[in-house]
Amino acid sequence: MSKAVTWLKRSAVVAVGSAAILTVVSTPSLAANSLSTTGASGTWAYSANGTYNLYARDTLSDGHCAQWQRKPPGGSWTTDTTDPICSGTSTWSGIAQFGDQIRICRTGVWNCSGTHTL
Repeated sequence: MSKAVTWLKRSAVVAVGSAAILTVVSTPSLAANSLSTTGASGTWAYSANGTYNLYARDTLSDGHCAQWQRKPPGGSWTTDTTDPICSGTSTWSGIAQFGDQIRICRTGVWNCSGTHTL
């Protein structure tokens, strides 16, 4: 087999492999959809029309609860569309909109996770 043919085959393998990796990395459904902080964790799922459902669970039983906060573009942090969840079971907590920043927090102590923009 000539060097040119070997080089072409290797190039084709690299190109196909690179395309497969880029496809997986750029697929939104495979992106992480969870945040957590000490005692609280949450996930989100796209619903429809730019709306996301937020789910939370409280992993400690110390009287505090998990609650999502959201920050609309140009706005301030708020809990106006979310409910506190005091259960260790993942439970629907509220909604957020496309473009909102979200974070999961513990009520009372308000330690919060990092943020994610929907």
